[in-house]
Amino acid sequence: MNRSPYHRGINFLPNTLILLAVAGCAVAPKPVPIERTEWQPAPGFQGTRLQTPHYDLRLTARDPVLQAYLPGFLETALDAYRQLVPGPGDQRMEIYLFETRAEWARFTRRFAPTDAHTYLHIQEGAYMDQRTATTVAYDLGRDRTLALLAHEGLHQYFAACLPEPVVPWLNEGLATQFEAFTLRQGRPVFTPRHNLFRRNNLREALDGQGSWIPLSQLLSMHAGQAVVQTGQIARGYYAQVWALVLFLREGPYARDFQHLVRDLGTDRMRLATRAYRAAHAGAATLSEGEVVFRHYITDQIDEADHACREFAHRLVR
Repeated sequence: MNRSPYHRGINFLPNTLILLAVAGCAVAPKPVPIERTEWQPAPGFQGTRLQTPHYDLRLTARDPVLQAYLPGFLETALDAYRQLVPGPGDQRMEIYLFETRAEWARFTRRFAPTDAHTYLHIQEGAYMDQRTATTVAYDLGRDRTLALLAHEGLHQYFAACLPEPVVPWLNEGLATQFEAFTLRQGRPVFTPRHNLFRRNNLREALDGQGSWIPLSQLLSMHAGQAVVQTGQIARGYYAQVWALVLFLREGPYARDFQHLVRDLGTDRMRLATRAYRAAHAGAATLSEGEVVFRHYITDQIDEADHACREFAHRLVR
């Protein structure tokens, strides 16, 4: 679905191109209601506003094919988020999608001045502003842009609809599960294992000297610490949380992980982690991310790290 003939990244591109070609031959899904109006972000700039049942999109990105796919793509992604973690979500969530990085950066400095320094370290991508539950992105080509919006969309859903925050390793790890997809009748079917972009970065982390982030450190990190880094540290963080969530979903801790996901954003999780800290000497100095992992998954961090690393090696073969 990318406008260039070859896009080094997530592996859904060929399937997407094929499905776009045959989409007209299949029975179309029920169309998403859309209200389209003009939007002027600043004097001299013209944009488009698309309102769907659950999204308010403001675009200077001009690609007509991308504009046509966004409403159905985002509403289908929201259905997938709700299947993962049920929650309210009748309000419209705001997304800004700019034509260029320069527009994105200029808007970011004005929209989120406190966090702009961190956001502007993002070299190719988007961010979700936690304070306002707003996604801000710029066009990187059709396939990559949709992947980014699906990733940030989960963060946005959590921020808008869950009363309690989700710890960073899990928030990012779950979001990476929505980056790879195929299109069926113009709607995404998410394929978490088929994320070649993260798989290639994971291979780098496994092969590089000292590039693997130990689990105890990974559980304590947040995305802001990763994006201000350069090179493999930043790429490795996202690749490892992608692999960690796949490992927890598919491996020996799958039942424990299901319990964890059921408690996301609830008082149950907050009370459980508070009780863990009270019951375990030394827990007061642990990050919330590590406490969540220890309570729901296992206290044997080194053993889990070893098992996850073995899983990661199998994943990149």
